[in-house]
Amino acid sequence: MKIRYLAVVDKNITKNFTYEDLSCPCCNRIIICDRLYQHMDLLQKMRGKLNFPVIINSAYRCKRHNEDIGGTVNSQHLLFATDIRPSWKTGFKQRLKAIKVVVKEMDFDGIGDYPTFVHLDMRGEKARWKPLI
Repeated sequence: MKIRYLAVVDKNITKNFTYEDLSCPCCNRIIICDRLYQHMDLLQKMRGKLNFPVIINSAYRCKRHNEDIGGTVNSQHLLFATDIRPSWKTGFKQRLKAIKVVVKEMDFDGIGDYPTFVHLDMRGEKARWKPLI
């Protein structure tokens, strides 16, 4: 896998998501590789099926930031993953459920179901945990 890093610019990567949405909060960089573009294509398609914005809680993490927040040593966020949720506005539970329903139809490799967000990644093999509704 060819990998390079990019200092984040204020530019959209898809219609609804910017490079800044995806960057590491500690170094403001992002890893550029095939899985980034595959992932974001799926995420944009998912967003298009929903009738509300999707918030990215966490995306790429550099090694230092991953360690600082207690991420696992082999976290998919080191190679690129997203944790997503709806906004905290009224209807959060219903919107989170809608995200989980739509995500099940998408071709993300890794999908993790959590009480307030959904983890998505392109690890190269199917992985599911805390099964979606």
